[in-house]
Amino acid sequence: MKVPPMLTVAELAARLNVSPDTVRRMCNSGQWPHSRIGRLYRFTEEHYQAIIATPESPEMMPRSQRDNIARLLRMIS
Repeated sequence: MKVPPMLTVAELAARLNVSPDTVRRMCNSGQWPHSRIGRLYRFTEEHYQAIIATPESPEMMPRSQRDNIARLLRMIS
């Protein structure tokens, strides 16, 4: 039986253009599918496809975009 290739946290972060800490945070919160091998997170191609198919969360937005949204929300409040 052939085991599908699995991505590391760093590899997934590079594909998604986010930090490894963001990947870990999204997995810890249960928002992203993943596999655990001991203490390590691993991701199959199916996990990756499910992650990119989900709507973008605020954690995934570039910081400047989040800051702009926060500033606009403060202005209308």
